[in-house]
Amino acid sequence: MDAKITKQRLAVFLSYDWLKILGVVAAAILLLYVLFVMITTRPTIAQVYTVYTYYGLNIGRDSPSLERNLNGKFSYEILEVEMENFEEGSLGEQALSARRGVLEGDVVLAADFTEAQDGITPFERVCANYTSFIAGPQVTLKGFYDIPAFMEETRNYLTRFFDLPQTETDETFTGGEPIAERVEEAFYGRNGSDKRFKTQAQKEAGVAEERARVLKIREDFTAVEKAFANGDLYTVDYAYTPEGGEEFRFPVGIGLGRLTGLSDLFYYYNGGSVSTEKLTLLFFDNGYRVEDAKYENWAFLRYLLDRYAPAHS
Repeated sequence: MDAKITKQRLAVFLSYDWLKILGVVAAAILLLYVLFVMITTRPTIAQVYTVYTYYGLNIGRDSPSLERNLNGKFSYEILEVEMENFEEGSLGEQALSARRGVLEGDVVLAADFTEAQDGITPFERVCANYTSFIAGPQVTLKGFYDIPAFMEETRNYLTRFFDLPQTETDETFTGGEPIAERVEEAFYGRNGSDKRFKTQAQKEAGVAEERARVLKIREDFTAVEKAFANGDLYTVDYAYTPEGGEEFRFPVGIGLGRLTGLSDLFYYYNGGSVSTEKLTLLFFDNGYRVEDAKYENWAFLRYLLDRYAPAHS
C-alpha cells in the first residue's frame, strides 16, 4: 500500500478537512483556557492591596520600588500589591470614582496643604468626594475608617484569638499564643473553598499561615499604637458642616508629618520647598468586601514606620 505523504496528497487532504482542523485547534485552545481559569487562583479585591496617591503629591526615589518593597510585608492573604497615582483634573477624578465604585483601593495619601486659590486641600477634597454622610441627631461619615474607632475594632478583633488582657489597662496583646481552635475557625471560615487549600497538607499549611497572620497583626498594631502614643503618628480631622447646621469633625486621617524620611517616598511643595509636614493617610472602608483583610492596613503603616521613622519602629 502506498502511504507516502506527498505535496499533492497533503493539498487534497487540506482542501477537504481544513475546517475540521480549525475546529480541533479551536476546541483545544478553549479547553486549555477553561483549565487555566479553573486551576488558577484569581485574587479577589480583598487579596489585592492597593495604594493610591491623590493629586498634588510628587514621587520620591523610593516610589518606583514601593510595590516590590511591600512584598512580604503582608500576610498570606495578600496576593498582589498595586500602586496608582491620580492627578488633578476631571480624568483623574473619573478614574478614581470608577475604582471606588467597585470598592478598589485600600489606602490613599493626600496633602492637607494647598496653594490653590480656593484654599481646599487635597485631603479635604478626597474626603468630600469619596464619602457619604448619613444625617441624624449625629452626622455619620461613611467611606473612610474613623481611626480611633478602627483601632478599637482591631483590639476587639485580637481578643478573639488571645486570652483577654490581665488588667483593664493591658490592651497591647504583647504576650501569649493565639488560641488554636479560634485560628482554625477563622481559617476555614474564610478559606474553606479557596483553591490554594485543596489537600489536607495544604489546609494544615494554611492554618499555620493563619496563625502567623494573627501574630503579625498583633505585632504591627502594637507598633502603630506605640507610634500614636509617642506622637510620631496622630489623627487628622475632616471638618464637615451641613447646610445651616453645626460643624462635625471626623478623625479619618493619619498625620505622617513626623516621619522625617517620608520625602523619599512622597512629598509636595510648600512655597517651592519639598515638604511632608501635612501629608496624611486615609484607609478606605470597603465593608464586607474585604472581610479580615482590612487589618492588613496596619502592616502598611508599620512599613512606613520601619522605613521612615526607624527609631520608633
